Amino acid sequence: MLARTTNGVRALRLVRYNSVVVPRPKTTSTGLTKEELKDNEVVVNQAPNRSTTWSDSQESRINIVSKHPVRFVQRELDQQPRAYAAIDLIAKEPIRYLSHEEGNIAVCDGNKGSTLQGHPKVFINLDPARAHSCGYCGLRYAKEEFKDIIEAQE
Repeated sequence: MLARTTNGVRALRLVRYNSVVVPRPKTTSTGLTKEELKDNEVVVNQAPNRSTTWSDSQESRINIVSKHPVRFVQRELDQQPRAYAAIDLIAKEPIRYLSHEEGNIAVCDGNKGSTLQGHPKVFINLDPARAHSCGYCGLRYAKEEFKDIIEAQE
């Protein structure tokens, strides 16, 4: 309801009717509250190969499901897509060693191959004696002459 105030400006006046507000109990028949989900290993683990989040900006799977239960009602959670955590998969990739003839600059394009997927070309300087990661895909490169030093550190 609009009403005039003392200075002539219209303002919204809230009209309250006599009604009793009864708080609803916070129980759900969906089985998707945080307390109900803690026993469900499918939801508690962030990914099949990772039990926790791997970044500060990432929200845990159990929080997402409990915040938005309507998305998961009438769905079997154990049959939902569960991608593996790429951070653990890329760590399993071996370091790519470049010989002296190949130079000290690695060129990474996301290992395109025949899939035509990847990322823009990145040129990585391999002068320091350590493995260098690609900023896009995480593949690691190093000079072959540093192989013994790098493998002794791992």
